[in-house]
Amino acid sequence: MPTFDDPRKDATGAYEALRGLAHASRAFTDDPADTYAVIGDLLGGVRSLRQVLDQLAAAHISHRTRAHDDGGDQAAGATAALAAAAELHQAGMLLDGVHDRLDGAMSHSGRIAWHPAAEAAGVDSTDAVRTTAHAGTLTLTVWPDAPLGEHQRYAYRIEDATTGETIEGRDLFTGAGTPVEPGRALRELAGYLSAAGEARQFALDNPGVRAENEGLFPAWTAEAARWNYSDLALLAEFQPEPPAAEQVGRREAAPRWISVVFLDGADADKVLDLIHASGPDAAIEHLAGYDYGEDTVRDALVNGYVYDNPPRGALDRMAAKDVYTLTYSPFLGHVSLLREYDAVPDPALLSIDTPEPTSRSSERQPARADRAEATDWFARAPRAASPGRGLAL
Repeated sequence: MPTFDDPRKDATGAYEALRGLAHASRAFTDDPADTYAVIGDLLGGVRSLRQVLDQLAAAHISHRTRAHDDGGDQAAGATAALAAAAELHQAGMLLDGVHDRLDGAMSHSGRIAWHPAAEAAGVDSTDAVRTTAHAGTLTLTVWPDAPLGEHQRYAYRIEDATTGETIEGRDLFTGAGTPVEPGRALRELAGYLSAAGEARQFALDNPGVRAENEGLFPAWTAEAARWNYSDLALLAEFQPEPPAAEQVGRREAAPRWISVVFLDGADADKVLDLIHASGPDAAIEHLAGYDYGEDTVRDALVNGYVYDNPPRGALDRMAAKDVYTLTYSPFLGHVSLLREYDAVPDPALLSIDTPEPTSRSSERQPARADRAEATDWFARAPRAASPGRGLAL
């Protein structure tokens, strides 16, 4: 188990874990689909290793006045410390390339539908029923594909009527457990394309700056998504009315879950560190400080952050406490807290004075409803509005 405060013990533990992984990964005989999850874990590990190398370099630099060689020469020791820091820095830069290659491998691996060895089970995508929708000049088609472990999956096809270009993929994951209906899969695909269109626009507006969701699709797809952004956004948010028989006994338009806060980047890293150190419950208690009662409900309804079930990506982990559900991904670097609609949480969870970070996601999504200040339902002191929630993929 990691100590989170003893670098030597944690380094030894990481070494032993990697030795074990090297032994265990000699053959994926039971289910080659497990390779996808392993790549995801390695991707997260490379990100942590990059941080470790930077911190090792910083330690050599900040303590170089204490460095001496075996003969007691401080100048020689300081020179060696600076040289070690330079090598560590170069190693970290090389890891950036490793990270990008692993990220690409994970993307390609996610497009693979691993069939059983006997070819007797699974979903035959050639015979699957296909569902199509149009968003501007784009035609989106989805159909069920073989699940990846417990994760449900759809295959998809995107066609641009303007250029005639087409792309197909098999990496549209729609949750774990029970398969979802095709309409939801189409909405999720439209959401991914909307994010790609936003990333393309951000890149055009900020030359030389890498956008958060750059690389989700090929360049022509991202450009087409930018031109058709409004239509894609409408498709992503469209929730069809259930049949009249299904509405009997329901409350009118009552979603089950609302978004309280979504964080990514450096803000999410702090919460992920808290999860590693103290567990998911501590993170839920921390993030509950962003819940402003009716103001949070109003923001969620205005911006469309309402869900029948907590949204969860293929690599997301989930935890629950009281009326809250936390989803988080150490691999993709985001955390999300949701609350049951119309449910009142334990007041003790809302007594924490949580600082308000500025999430990078607010750069990518429309801001929440403007207000000078918000007062929560348990009459805490007025505080600033909660941060906006962005689409992270």
